[in-house]
Amino acid sequence: MKKIVFVLSLVLVLIFTSVTAFADTTNEIIISIDSTKVEFNDSLGFPFVDENNRTLVPFRAALEKFGATVDWNNESRSAVAIKGDIKVEVPVEQNYIMKNGEKIATDTAAKIVNGRTYLPIRAVIEAFGSSVEWDQALNTVVITTTPVDAAAIFTEANNKSYDWKNYDATAEMHMSMNVPDDAGSVQAMHMKMNMLMTIFTNPMKAKINADMVMDVMGQQMSQPVMQMYLSADDKGYTTYMGMPDSQGALTWMKSTVEDEMFAMLMKYDQNKIEANKELMKKYIKDVKYFGKYTDDAGRTLLRMQYSMSTEIYKDLLGGYVEELSTSMSEQEEMTAKMLDELVSGKMGDLTFVVYIDEATKEFVKYEMDLSQMLSGMMSGMTDMLGDMSESDKAMLNSMKVTMVMEISNVNKATAFEIPAEALKAPEMPKVTEETAQ
Repeated sequence: MKKIVFVLSLVLVLIFTSVTAFADTTNEIIISIDSTKVEFNDSLGFPFVDENNRTLVPFRAALEKFGATVDWNNESRSAVAIKGDIKVEVPVEQNYIMKNGEKIATDTAAKIVNGRTYLPIRAVIEAFGSSVEWDQALNTVVITTTPVDAAAIFTEANNKSYDWKNYDATAEMHMSMNVPDDAGSVQAMHMKMNMLMTIFTNPMKAKINADMVMDVMGQQMSQPVMQMYLSADDKGYTTYMGMPDSQGALTWMKSTVEDEMFAMLMKYDQNKIEANKELMKKYIKDVKYFGKYTDDAGRTLLRMQYSMSTEIYKDLLGGYVEELSTSMSEQEEMTAKMLDELVSGKMGDLTFVVYIDEATKEFVKYEMDLSQMLSGMMSGMTDMLGDMSESDKAMLNSMKVTMVMEISNVNKATAFEIPAEALKAPEMPKVTEETAQ
């Protein structure tokens, strides 16, 4: 049990410091112009992806919504769009377009399908000086007539987040994995966990209430509300877990990890903040603006995506992992194994999505796919959890975990104390004395 609690608490720490986009693709390709969806129908035609993996869009519907005047030149078999002082001609079945008489090469061609002309949307829109992005998670071509400085918007919001001393969060996590049944057939297991969290940053202290519903081979099981606290000081960190019995009463247990170096990584003082800002400048790239959305509270949210090189974990954790790997302590050795994949840089780039409140310029929502991170750390996790069969390893490697987290009450969260019964809870046995669970 202590091993599992250790894995859970370490993953939670990584969640608090990392967020990743997750995909929710649909078959419909959406065209959004200045955050307004272009409507298509059977008469106008629908966007599609061609054999070159490029999005082709019904010419007239898209360009008129863009604000251009459109025409057809039958002699040159070209669709023509004019907006302001720019004229773009799009010849059918040719890998180029013409902008004010200048030929621009394209990597795919316009087509006529069922009597309708479809244009390569990116090339044409960029010829007018507007920006085009592909939001894979929402299957949306995002067109912005006046380009937005996405990097500046993101940087401002990111810098504001360093002023967060506390906040509340609600999170919904979905997990799935393939589980072999008694006959050896693989069945899908799905789990949904809802969490209410309050986080204080310096010193690090977290309160988490969670409930869970699992669907295993068609059988539903529910777990009543579990309470969890996590606190850190200069010497290490402690995880407290309250598990409900059949009457709903909580049985508390705690796990203390004495690790001064890891405690330093969790500190949130000014020196750490300035160092993190420099790391973000160094490793963040490809910041993209994906348009405006209105949430249930009526707020206008800016959807942003960016990439971050996992090389950042070398700077953040490399020295720590190197020191742990030479330790004689089993706890520290296992921590090193778990984190080694992160600091190796072999995971490449991670893609992140955030929502920023247009009014406050604060991060308010994250959409995360934790699968890649957990999969990358799986070799260390399987070692920590003891000897495992190949089927059990395959089951863990099939795990997919996504999470949506919304932030509220920034610097206004209600202070809390860890309950006395949790503080007095018995310490779980040391890992070295416990069998794998």
